[in-house]
Amino acid sequence: MARPQDSRTSFKQGNKLSKLNKSQTLKKTFTFASGKTATATRIVVTGKELESKTAIHRLNPRRQASLTLDSVRDIFNSIKSEGVHTEGVAAKNNNGIYELLDSSRRRFCCIHLEQELPLWVIDDVIDDSDLVSFITTTQSVKRLSYRELGSCYSALMSVNGFTKLDELAEHLSIGRETCRKRYVAASIDQKLIDVFPDCEGLPNGFYAKLAKIEKQLIKDNGSINKFISSLNLNQVINDESTVEDKQRSILLLMESKLKKSFDKISWKTSHIAKYDDKNTYAKVSKSSDNRSVKIELSRLPNELYDDILKYISNKVNG
Repeated sequence: MARPQDSRTSFKQGNKLSKLNKSQTLKKTFTFASGKTATATRIVVTGKELESKTAIHRLNPRRQASLTLDSVRDIFNSIKSEGVHTEGVAAKNNNGIYELLDSSRRRFCCIHLEQELPLWVIDDVIDDSDLVSFITTTQSVKRLSYRELGSCYSALMSVNGFTKLDELAEHLSIGRETCRKRYVAASIDQKLIDVFPDCEGLPNGFYAKLAKIEKQLIKDNGSINKFISSLNLNQVINDESTVEDKQRSILLLMESKLKKSFDKISWKTSHIAKYDDKNTYAKVSKSSDNRSVKIELSRLPNELYDDILKYISNKVNG
């Protein structure tokens, strides 16, 4: 965790100080998870210069393509009327661009509103591990989703040569189950995520359900594009619905649509052999989509079960 050794200077306070003494440079010190300290200098980037003078740091997991007015609805009006009160934190690259470790949502709003964005620019070079830890702790307004937090997990496993999530969890000093949930969330096809308004602001409980939907579509050889196209979104949402209501309605629609598709599958059962005893039978059931077969055996000799299982095993294993 990185923490400033002095209290944060608010945007308004910083403006007053700069007006009183424009030659004064405001500094503060950050202490990172490894114990390393670094100084930072306060700057203010004008709204018209934000797109050219700032960028998003490669380790910042906030997905920029998903930033919309819906996804910043909690801070947009405040920034519009009062400006930005809390500075972001950035590192300056070799081209003189300020790369934001946090505050990408504030940047998005400021670009739309042509508002100033105050930043603390770290003066020193900091290790990636310290920066990742710092980014995780800077979620004071809108917490990063499991999906965003897990967006770099696959790359981290590859870079470090990890083959198990347990190794990654230990490396990141987080629980294995937390690591697994984030990894799964980040692995969901983006097309299923993009259906939702404020798609990176989904409740974390959605991801397990969306992963299940994706898994079922893959199992049934279904097209994600066709599945999404078949959703009648106008049926469940309207302009007066809140973003949260729209998100819940869309998830329920997806689950309902998939269940109906699954329910359409029928089964045809036939006897493999017939016996005088009604409780003794051998029959097979085939699904209407010809993708599944179920064999049912009852009250047959145990050695016959063993032979049948052995035969099936030899067949399916080549």
